[in-house]
Amino acid sequence: MKPWLVRLVLAVLALEAGICVAFLADDWKPLREQENVFFERLLTSSREGDDFVIDDGQPVSRVRLIRPLVEGKAQPYLHVKIDERAGEELNYPLEPEDWWGLLNHMSEVGCQVAAIEEPLSWEGEGIAHLGRLASLNNALSQFETVVLTVDLHRPTKGQAIPPYLKRSSIPLRNVKGEVGRLVRVNRVALPPSATPAPNLRFSFRLQESVEGVRPEFVRWGDYLIPSFPLAVAMAQANVPPDQVSIELGRHIRLGKGPIIPIDEIGELQIELIEDPAHIERSATQAYVPSQIDDTRQALADQSAGIPRTALFTDASPENPSPWDNNLQLQKIVSSFDLLPRPEGLEAHQRLGVLDEVALLGIIAVIASLLLGIPGIFRHLSFLVLLVALPALLVALYLAFQKWTPFAPAVATALVGWLLAIRMARYLPPRTPQTEPGPTPAGAD
Repeated sequence: MKPWLVRLVLAVLALEAGICVAFLADDWKPLREQENVFFERLLTSSREGDDFVIDDGQPVSRVRLIRPLVEGKAQPYLHVKIDERAGEELNYPLEPEDWWGLLNHMSEVGCQVAAIEEPLSWEGEGIAHLGRLASLNNALSQFETVVLTVDLHRPTKGQAIPPYLKRSSIPLRNVKGEVGRLVRVNRVALPPSATPAPNLRFSFRLQESVEGVRPEFVRWGDYLIPSFPLAVAMAQANVPPDQVSIELGRHIRLGKGPIIPIDEIGELQIELIEDPAHIERSATQAYVPSQIDDTRQALADQSAGIPRTALFTDASPENPSPWDNNLQLQKIVSSFDLLPRPEGLEAHQRLGVLDEVALLGIIAVIASLLLGIPGIFRHLSFLVLLVALPALLVALYLAFQKWTPFAPAVATALVGWLLAIRMARYLPPRTPQTEPGPTPAGAD
């Protein structure tokens, strides 16, 4: 077989392999995620001091979207404390009609989110009980978002996840990492009495399946139930559950909201601030309609505007909250607001199709030319080519601010190497030319 034909076959096969891998780099999720890791490292090394995230939520053909990170700002909360002293004018524990008054007050003040730490569950029957719950549901419907809680546990006999929890949960497909270690639950201790509505989101207050572990989410089948502080942060940032992405051991990313560092099972990895930006009112102050103007004046004195979220917590010692006290809960919620968050958008274009094919073709031609090098030198040359490829792609990005996947270039060189091992036998042997011998005497 002629040498040029052997090299041509090698180059064509190596180029085809590279083109096939180029398609996989877009369509095969494991390879696409690995390419994102390489691209993130490239950006990190070329942009020291700049924090950013890769936006996977809105894929654009042949474009990678980058969102730079900015520091968060403290957001004021209107914190309504409920304890035994509420019994002076209200029932304690609170009844549906008490919550009706508190929620109407917060709606009149101008809060758009109501976050209630205590589960709203009451037993009863009859028209009177249903009327009380109807009034409660009417008060809850005034808010853009309401965050409620349930207590979860994991008995031997579980149940299917209730529809209201499923609607409020983060899909398991939004999680990267080893999900087998996550805390599991399978039953609600006491169902909520509030009628599930589109503006209601449910979270958990207690999870009793693992002692001493306080993750920001627990797993129920193929769904993750957020903790109360995490659900409040989602509502504060106006981020629905399907826009929350989790990378175990790294962070929880709330869409365009804060990025929250966590460990492998979802526990927080942040330092809590000492002075949360909360404006406190007692339950008795927040119940009386005549106190609405006083509440607005207090907000004007301590804040630049009306807080988006009203946070209701039970400050009594009997409250089985997993947080040590209400101050710790305030610190967690406020600390989330100060975490970095994406702002702005950068579009990083990929090389054109013809340019990528030309680049892979050059690599395939180089591989075919190296085919003629003998033995060990051929293998060393291919190793040098493989090492040089990442440097070439990095230089290409730094010079033209355009990227191309690593895998197709590496696949082209590797296939060329493997084929060279097999196809070298078809090249003519390298035999030294023999010198013509002396002409015998009398040959004429």
